[in-house]
Formats: sequence, structure tokens, C-alpha cells
Amino acid sequence: MVRVMRLSRAVLAVLIGVVALLRGAGAQALLDFVTFDGIDYIRWAEEPGRALVRSDLGQEFATVGCSVGEDRRSCPFGLDAAAAFMPAGTRMCAVRGYPTDFRLAALWKDHVFLYQSWRNPRAKVGGDLLAIAGKVRSIDVQRGEPATMAARTPVTIASAEDTVALVDLLLRGAVRRPVPHPMSEPRYWLTFWLADGTTLGRPFFVDTSELMGGVVLPIEFRRILERYLGE
Repeated sequence: MVRVMRLSRAVLAVLIGVVALLRGAGAQALLDFVTFDGIDYIRWAEEPGRALVRSDLGQEFATVGCSVGEDRRSCPFGLDAAAAFMPAGTRMCAVRGYPTDFRLAALWKDHVFLYQSWRNPRAKVGGDLLAIAGKVRSIDVQRGEPATMAARTPVTIASAEDTVALVDLLLRGAVRRPVPHPMSEPRYWLTFWLADGTTLGRPFFVDTSELMGGVVLPIEFRRILERYLGE
């Protein structure tokens, strides 16, 4: 049974900060989240990787208890088994090949929707938050927010050595409590292409050297990215 808990004010501020991050980029469509067992998962409206199908699904994990979209008053941020848009009763399943504290899939009206963790209070290093060790095929990087990315062509990290180095730095990076980032803070958008054809997209905040979710990365991480971006 999934337990019910409230998020702290600090975590609520983070959620508001994510809305601010995506404001002007169709935030209502992009900030699509579910929360289970204290872990927040997010789904971007547009993912360049392949969509999940039923054969990707493992065992049923839980069901959505309430939806902010259906009843904001009785389904505030912070309730376990809450969702932004998926209706109450939506089945949530494990994704084959991945732990449930990283990926869950919603099964609704014969469609499969992928959710990936962005905040886990129990994560100590990046590998605890994003279970991508040994799964990354390549990485794309580009400047800016989702609203600006459609008009830009991402740069692919061409070197396998650099790809391995970036993933290794991410997996070992310390995780701290995520904080909101001002709109003025420069950011790069990273797309991790995984071996199964799916993707993981996350913003990297340049000034604080933090990947969304509180993963703090060393200067080497930024230097590799900027070498490809020509900075």
C-alpha cells in the first residue's frame, strides 16, 4: 500500500520553481508529474526517443489516487499517489530493465506514458536518482529552455570517451536538495539517448553546475559540454 505524505514547503517551492523554469514553454503541458513513495517523477510533453509500448511494461506498481487536474482542492501537491493530469485510478507499471525508483509508466486509454524521477530524497549520488549506468548510447546538448529548443539543432557528443566521462561524472555527483533556479540563469539541455531507444532529458544549470534534481557536477562536466558548444 502506498502511503500518503505531505511535501515540505521547501519541496513545494521546488515544484513552483520547476513551473517557473518552464513558464512560457507550455508549462501546463510540460509539468506532468506523479508522486509515489516520496519520489517525484516527471514526463516531458515532447521526448525525441521512441515511445513505450505494452511490451516495455513490467508488473503493476500502483494506481493514481488523485489528480490535480480533476480536483486541485482535495489533491494538493505533496500527496503520495497524486498526479498532475493522469486521472485517479490510472495504472502505474514498472518499466522492464529499470528500477521503479527511476522509471514508471502510466497506462491510460491504451497509451503508455513514461515518467522518470527528478527528485528522490533518498538519493545520495546521481546514480541513485537516474539509473542509466551502462545504458547511455549518446548525448545531445544545446543551449536554452524547452521553449527555445525547437528552433535549435542539438550538438551530439561525438566522442565515446566524452560520453562515458559525462555519464560517470553524473553517476558520482552528490545529490543535494533541489532548489528553484531563476529564469535568468543560463542552462543547457541534455538529452541522454539510451540503448533501448528511449531518452532522458534534463536541464543543466550553468551557474550552479547542477543537473535538475539536485545533482551537483564538477567543473569537468561543464568543460566537456562547452567544448562541444564552442564556448
